[in-house]
Amino acid sequence: MDTAVGNRDIDAVQQGLRSEANAIYDGCFTHPAVEALRTFNRHCSSRAMTLDELRLFFASMAAFNRHAIGGIAILAGRVSDEVLALAPRTGHEIGALILDAAVDEYGLRETVNHVELARRFAEHLGLSADEVEARDNACASAIQLGDALFDWYRSQPTGFSLGVHTASEVTSVKEFMSWHDVFLNFPQYRLSRDQPEFEYMRAHYVHEPDHILNASVCVGRYLDVLPAQGQMLREGAQTYLDCYRRMFEELDTLIFK
Repeated sequence: MDTAVGNRDIDAVQQGLRSEANAIYDGCFTHPAVEALRTFNRHCSSRAMTLDELRLFFASMAAFNRHAIGGIAILAGRVSDEVLALAPRTGHEIGALILDAAVDEYGLRETVNHVELARRFAEHLGLSADEVEARDNACASAIQLGDALFDWYRSQPTGFSLGVHTASEVTSVKEFMSWHDVFLNFPQYRLSRDQPEFEYMRAHYVHEPDHILNASVCVGRYLDVLPAQGQMLREGAQTYLDCYRRMFEELDTLIFK
C-alpha cells in the first residue's frame, strides 16, 4: 500500500474518533439534564432557601455524591488497566486524567477532603452532620442516583463508567460555577469569599474547570486506543444524565414550587 495513502487513512480514522469523542462530550451539555439544573440554579438565584429547604438540598447532595469520590479513584485504575493491555506507554497517562479529580476530592491539594468541606459549609448554614447524612432528609431520586453511581463506577464496563464520569464532570462545573455566587449573594447565608466555611464552594469553583477539561481529553485518548467503546461511552453518559435530570426536577419541585 502507498505510504501516503496509508497515512491519510490513519489520519481519517483518528479524526473520526476525535469527532466522536467531541460529540459525546458536547452532547452532555445539550442534554435536558443541563436545562433542569439551569432552571434549579435560576430559582436558587431568586431567593435564599429556608433551613428546611437547605436540609433537603444538602442531604440530597450528600446522598448523590456518597460513593463518587471512591468511584473516581477506582475508575482511574480500571481505565489504566484496560488501556495498558493495548498501549503500555500511555495507559497510566490516560488514567491520570481521571485520578487528578480524585486527588482534589480527597483533599490532597488542600489537605481536607471535599466531603468534610461540605459538612463544614452546611454546619455554617445551621445544619448538623447527622442531618446532612440522613438519607431520610434526601429526595428519592438523589438516593437512587447515588446508589446507582456505586455500581456504575465499579462494576459496569469501563467505557460505560467513563461515560458516567464524563457527564458527571459536565454537570459538576455547571453546579459550582452558579452556586459559588448564589451563596455569596444572599445575606441570610452569612458568607463571604474569604471565610474558611466557604472553602467548599471556592475549591470546586477553582478546580472543576480543570476536571472537565481532563475528562474531555481522557475520552478522546481512550477512544484512540479503544474505538469500539464509543457506544458504551454514550450509554453511560446518557444513563447518568437521565437520572440527574430527574433529581434536579424533583428538587426544584420540592423546594421552589
